[in-house]
Amino acid sequence: MSLLFAGIVSLLCATVALWLGRALWRGPGQGDEIGHHSVNATVLRDQLAELEGDVANRTLSEHDFSVAKQELQRRALDEAIPGSAPATGAHNSRRAAAVVGIVLPVAALLVYAYLGSPAATRPAPAPSAATMTQADVQKMVESLEARLKENPDDPEGWLMLGRSYRYFGRYADAAQAFSKAAPIIEADPLSLAEYAEVIARSSASGFTQEATRLLDRALTLDPDEPFALTLAGRAAFERGEYQAAIGYWQQLLEQFPAGSEAAQAVLNGIDMARRSAGAASP
Repeated sequence: MSLLFAGIVSLLCATVALWLGRALWRGPGQGDEIGHHSVNATVLRDQLAELEGDVANRTLSEHDFSVAKQELQRRALDEAIPGSAPATGAHNSRRAAAVVGIVLPVAALLVYAYLGSPAATRPAPAPSAATMTQADVQKMVESLEARLKENPDDPEGWLMLGRSYRYFGRYADAAQAFSKAAPIIEADPLSLAEYAEVIARSSASGFTQEATRLLDRALTLDPDEPFALTLAGRAAFERGEYQAAIGYWQQLLEQFPAGSEAAQAVLNGIDMARRSAGAASP
C-alpha cells in the first residue's frame, strides 16, 4: 500500500514540477507558448496512461485512480490554451525550469522504458530521478538510441525517442524519430497531434501544410481529441483565421464543466482570438 501511495505522490509531484518548470521557462513571446503548453500536456497524458495501466494490472484502486486522474487533467488543461500564464525571463529561473520541468520527468520516463515493463508485477528497481543529473538522462537516451540501431523495427521505441528528443528541444531529431514511428502514429490521434507539434516547432514558418494535415487526420479519427483541438486552434490563430481558432476552442470548451479552471483557460484563449479578430477587422 505504501508503494502505491508513493507512486501516486510521485506522479502528482512530477505534474507540479512540469507546471512550475513551464512557468519559469516561458519567455515573453507568443511563439514559445506552443511547445511549453503542448509538451507539458503530452507528459501529463503519458502519466495518465501509466495510471490506466496500473488500474488494468490491479495495482491501483478505482478511487485512487479517479483522484490522480482529476489532478492530472486539471494540470494538463491549465496548459491547454496559449497566453494563459505569466512570463519570466531570468536566467536562473530557466536553469531551474530545465531541472524541474525536464530532467525529472524525462528521467522517470526513460528509467521506466529502460528498466521497466508494463506487464511486470515486480519491476526491477530503478535509480531515483531526483538524484539524476542531465548527463545521466542523456546517457539513458543514448542507450535507447543504441537499442534502436540494433532493432530499428520498433515504432514504439522510436515514438519514445522522439518524445525524449522533444523534451531536450531537439525538434528536428524528434521529427525524424516520429516519422519512423509511422505504423503506430497514423492510427493514434494523440501521436498525430504530437508529431504535428514537433514539425511546427522545428519549422521557421510554424504550422506547415504537413503539420496541418496531421492535425486534420487526428481530428478525423477523434473530433474531440483535446490536444489536437488545442493545436488546431493555435495553427488557425497563427494563420490569422481567428474565427476558425474560436471554433476549435469552443469545441474544446464543451468538454469541461462550466466554471472550472480548465474552462477558464479555454475561455482566455477564445477571448484572445476575439480581440485579435476585432483588431484585424476594418
